[in-house]
Amino acid sequence: MGSTGQAASFREWTKTRYERYVNDYRAFARMRGFTTEINDWPYVRRSFIECWAAPGFHRFWQVWNPGIAYFVYRLFIRLGGRRRWVVPTILSFVLCGFVHTLIAAPFAGHWVFSVITAFFCFGALTVLSRLAASVLRQERWPALVNVVVNVTLVCGSFDVGFRVDRLLGL
Repeated sequence: MGSTGQAASFREWTKTRYERYVNDYRAFARMRGFTTEINDWPYVRRSFIECWAAPGFHRFWQVWNPGIAYFVYRLFIRLGGRRRWVVPTILSFVLCGFVHTLIAAPFAGHWVFSVITAFFCFGALTVLSRLAASVLRQERWPALVNVVVNVTLVCGSFDVGFRVDRLLGL
């Protein structure tokens, strides 16, 4: 097969993989309650505004930034999250924090442990939130209370991360 045939074969393979990804992502978005196209205002509003009122920190992360959440979910599944979800949840968050750190480190001028630490906290708090969901019953709480709880947990996680950086002298 010549280079033209190889290029056509590669284009077909790429097109097939992309279509599979788009269909899988759309199914993921529907599973998370998104009913519109990605670039619609309702999608953006749900992704970055309404998510803060989610009843439970674990539900907040199911809606927050679905573009990144999709890849974290795929990682979670590959780590065995359907059978045993505690360790894969925390590990998925830590690995996501590592990727965020790789992006942030060049701008900070040094390795930024605060992000990995914050994402570890996100994972641990997500596990605790899911375990406590039946007791807390946050779906009955006013939306504003859920916003305050979710914002506090996110800010508190970053605060812990910044404290770790200070302890390490970064």
